[in-house]
Amino acid sequence: MTAARPSRGRARPAPAARNPAAAAASRRARPRISLGLLLAASTAAAPAEQERTEAAGEPAQPAVEELFLGETAFPQEALELQVTSAPTWERDGRRVRFGIPLLLELGITDRLQIGGELPLELVRNERGVAAGLGAVQAEALVNLVNDGALGLALSAGLEAELPAGARELGAPGYALSPFVSLDKAVGGVHVALSASAEVRLPAARGDAAELSPGVALGVILPLGAVAPTVELAAELEDTAALLLASGVLWHPARGLELGAALELGLMGETPDVGLLLLVTSEIELAGDDDDHLKHGSRSRSP
Repeated sequence: MTAARPSRGRARPAPAARNPAAAAASRRARPRISLGLLLAASTAAAPAEQERTEAAGEPAQPAVEELFLGETAFPQEALELQVTSAPTWERDGRRVRFGIPLLLELGITDRLQIGGELPLELVRNERGVAAGLGAVQAEALVNLVNDGALGLALSAGLEAELPAGARELGAPGYALSPFVSLDKAVGGVHVALSASAEVRLPAARGDAAELSPGVALGVILPLGAVAPTVELAAELEDTAALLLASGVLWHPARGLELGAALELGLMGETPDVGLLLLVTSEIELAGDDDDHLKHGSRSRSP
């Protein structure tokens, strides 16, 4: 938007110096006018400065509790338990996979979180049907930066994976995955970035360890109780793989998040198409609602 400029043809008033009485009145009025403008400016600037001071002491707030592909940078608060169920349906050619992972995350402190995932899976392919418990995962996450004034959160963590009972339900061997995750508010949009490096230990003698770096980029647009999301995940193993998920997350009540996304494989060994669902609930294990609100809840509300 271009600011409006004064018209060059506007008539100028006669200088006050040409009328001594008018000049004297003008000089007497200047201190009062200047004082009034100064008071008005200081009054107008005070709320903005106060808001900046308050924002500087507040932590950044998450736009959503969970992402479909990436890792969030916000841990749970102390003694807060988050329970997430993520039903997934994927099709890759004639192979169909259905899973119901259960994810538990517990805040030890406001900056330290531990968690675990128990995936129940069913896979159908040319060889038949395999069902059971997939690769169990355990995770620890530490928040390094959480600045409300900058709209920035940064965390680092480590994920450990146990081998699944059947190869169709997960990769063989144990794996360790250090990762970092970042969330940055840019205007009304949140940009989420996470990067990991999975080290898969040899499943048998003579095998070599495998390294699989990965990165996920997400864009979140909070619109009240609804937050549309677009995520892109890439992984480099034997070949490069690229996956896209576009969906929406909804917060119908405080501490409750529901989501659905369409998953598309763009490159490499990824599912052709998939449907991802999220059901997330937060439970306070200590303290009452007043204390929770007083300390700044990260729970979403419509």
